[in-house]
Amino acid sequence: MPTWTDPGPVEFDAVVTAAGTRTGAFVALPYDAAELFGTRGRVPVVAEVDGVRYRASLVAYDGPHLLALLRSVRAATGKDVGDTVHVSVQLAAEISAVPR
Repeated sequence: MPTWTDPGPVEFDAVVTAAGTRTGAFVALPYDAAELFGTRGRVPVVAEVDGVRYRASLVAYDGPHLLALLRSVRAATGKDVGDTVHVSVQLAAEISAVPR
């Protein structure tokens, strides 16, 4: 099992971007995930977008790590593509992590 570094809560504001599918959307992590979490791979997190919490993963596709915004989260926040959201991500607590 991989081990990630836990930097604690990471907060940022980001613009919701269309994912290139009919309904998908994401925000880009404006930090280097390798520096924060100790990996360039998938990072399991608990995300909070404008106060709505959910479990997700930060993933990279030839660029910065991305956080998918579920339709249910977008509906609950009233935000969609082009809107700015406040995001907080934290390494999922049940995952083995090396504290900083």
